[in-house]
Amino acid sequence: MRSITLFAVAGLAALSLAACSDEHATQIKEGAKAAGSEIKQAATDIKNDPDVKEAGTALKESTEEAAADAKVAAGQAVDKAQEVGAKAGQETKEAAADINADAKKAGSDAKKEVHEATR
Repeated sequence: MRSITLFAVAGLAALSLAACSDEHATQIKEGAKAAGSEIKQAATDIKNDPDVKEAGTALKESTEEAAADAKVAAGQAVDKAQEVGAKAGQETKEAAADINADAKKAGSDAKKEVHEATR
């Protein structure tokens, strides 16, 4: 008899514990829903805040300006590189022409010397 009573008490304890757990779970669920609703409302308030919208517009404009400035700077850098390249190319041509003229003169001088030496 004692064991039947013990089982009955244990069963009632388990049922009451389950009921408390269900009640506690419901409270947690309702609290989470309320917190979620508050967070959603706060996000909506922030999204609709004129200061936030103005800051977003200012950020977008400054990003566009920075991109335009970077594009101009890149174009100037390309122009300068082309200018330097053209100048270097011209200087290389002039140096090659000078070397060629010097080589022709040296060849001519050597030919003259050989011709005079063999006379």
